[in-house]
Amino acid sequence: MNAVIVLCHFCEVHGPLAIFCTQTLRETRLSDVLSSKKGDSLQKKCSACTSLGDSLVFMTKDEESQAKFVSSQQPIIGDVIPLVKQAAFRSLSCEINSKEDGLVFFGDGSRGHVLSHTFQIPDSKARGFYRLFSILVLMKDKLFLLNIQPFLSHNLRKISSQLKEYADAANPGDQSRQSEKAQRLNEGMGFSQPRPLTELTGEKHIFAHIHSHFAWILRAGAQYLKESVTIGSPMVPPWLGKDTEEGFTMVQIDKEEWLMRKHGMDEDDDVQIIRDFRRFSSVLGHHFFSICYCVLVGVQVIIRGPSGETTRMVKCFKKLLPNYLHRLIHVDAPKYLPPSECRILSVSPSITIPQPCNTIFRVNVPRDRDDKITVEWPGEVPGKTPDLLTKVLRAFEEEQFTDVVLEKHLRVLIEEWNNKINCLKKIQNSQDVNRIKKILNVQQQDALLVNYWSNYA
Repeated sequence: MNAVIVLCHFCEVHGPLAIFCTQTLRETRLSDVLSSKKGDSLQKKCSACTSLGDSLVFMTKDEESQAKFVSSQQPIIGDVIPLVKQAAFRSLSCEINSKEDGLVFFGDGSRGHVLSHTFQIPDSKARGFYRLFSILVLMKDKLFLLNIQPFLSHNLRKISSQLKEYADAANPGDQSRQSEKAQRLNEGMGFSQPRPLTELTGEKHIFAHIHSHFAWILRAGAQYLKESVTIGSPMVPPWLGKDTEEGFTMVQIDKEEWLMRKHGMDEDDDVQIIRDFRRFSSVLGHHFFSICYCVLVGVQVIIRGPSGETTRMVKCFKKLLPNYLHRLIHVDAPKYLPPSECRILSVSPSITIPQPCNTIFRVNVPRDRDDKITVEWPGEVPGKTPDLLTKVLRAFEEEQFTDVVLEKHLRVLIEEWNNKINCLKKIQNSQDVNRIKKILNVQQQDALLVNYWSNYA
């Protein structure tokens, strides 16, 4: 993802400043950038405004794409520095969300587009007994930035929450020294030197933590429509050693862990799953239409048969659902699970399951692949079906789509409807909901899908 992720803070002495920046380098050689920056020393700041200084960078390299994720005190590319300074000033002054878990979007084509997340860290020695920080994502591509807003919102909130947890654990007295606070309020606020983030959080390697998170977001953001990755608890990455380039110290951080963090069955070959999906669509014939409908609107689908074949079928239909509905999928269940716990499950032939009805769709997979798959469902697909189902079926019928293209196209379709669900959930007024539905082209036949997805989003 071609973006800059920046940690900013409001210093009581120097005002709003960016103190830690992470960028992606692809074609540009790091040594060339560092040599061009040699001699450009940072303006002298206090300890709170200093993270790595002017002679240290963190670097993580993605072996798959050969991209380098580099963190430094200031952006290592000179043209980005004024953009980051302006964005930092706005994110901590006028572009602040009243809710700490929200994002603010601002910017333009010339100065870059920004998503900013502002939060507070308690500090009994600071004015107001807290310090104001922000994490902002700056990039030129407005549409891409807005499309990955749910992904960024979730992960930036996690980072800020962990920083606050570190601060609470490192300074428990800040919450209990009420007498000290009362005394300061009575006597007036005396000047004290702002404390650096390492002291606030009690973590010596806090900027290594932050680098690993920012690098992971840049890498995962580029793969947002390709794989599902979740950020986990930060761990201090092991130091691999130090290399010196043109007077700069480059600390390389091993981060294989965040490259391997994938959800559930996403480690499997996506293309192979699509090939299985095409095969099942052919084998199921006209029943493929009805089973896809049931998967999308939440009718429970029970796949009964040998483990290998049923698992492959579950993986296929998992492709039609957003990540938060994956927890309602169970492979090789030891017993029958009701729809409240599971919407797609596979069981062995020995497991007792209920008879098919309007809310239960049964698929019986034979042991021999040459035998026919049988389907049992007394329900009927309505005359008008959800728009997403129509587009999915049209994609399978498109002869020009290769397996790779079909897999990516399905991801885009699911993400498009996931974004629609997120928009509708944020609207409270019924009149506004109807207006937004018209804008998003959400029609009456989409109601069952919208209700099902919204209940778990």
